[in-house]
Amino acid sequence: MQLKRLLTFVALAAIAPSGVLGSEPANSNGYYQQASGSASFTQYTGCGSPACGIAATGYTAAINQLSFGAAPGAGAGDACGRCFRLTGSADPYSPSYSGPFNSVVIKVTDLCPVSGNEVWCGQTTSNGDNEYGKPVHFDICEDTGGAAAFFPSGHGALTGSYTEVSCSEWSGSDESQLWTGACLSGQSASFWPSGTGCGNQGTAPS
Repeated sequence: MQLKRLLTFVALAAIAPSGVLGSEPANSNGYYQQASGSASFTQYTGCGSPACGIAATGYTAAINQLSFGAAPGAGAGDACGRCFRLTGSADPYSPSYSGPFNSVVIKVTDLCPVSGNEVWCGQTTSNGDNEYGKPVHFDICEDTGGAAAFFPSGHGALTGSYTEVSCSEWSGSDESQLWTGACLSGQSASFWPSGTGCGNQGTAPS
């Protein structure tokens, strides 16, 4: 009987996507994963090989490592596939700018790691806010039009708010998996903080 159980486990391990079998629930291991709150926003290009392992044709974004749920190279975190409505409300570089500001719905497909991005994505368990006082950061992909739809002309960095929403509110389609272990299960999971999609990998940055 013990041998049978062992063989079953080995078989499951062989077919399970890498990074999924040992994943942890949302908000585990120090990760900060809340359904709404304040955030900062920037933009980036080159979104074709995202950390979640699946690109998409609609508006997408990377999220800071403390909320993504995995370190660089560790696979998909629990943020992968989740959809959020992002709303700008201020430009930290132009405090007198009063709008207009925009709202977009994005799907998280990528990671903004702490290393090399300390100003915006440097949140850790010991210092939960970035240099602009925000616990969460979204780096919006330029390639699929999300950045152009969100940022007012001449304003490439904003602060504001985010709210997790059903991915039925997101317009776009997922592309094919880029590697074994790719995951966007957040798109069908219950909202944070209790719902778990892809799960977290390892421990949060400290």
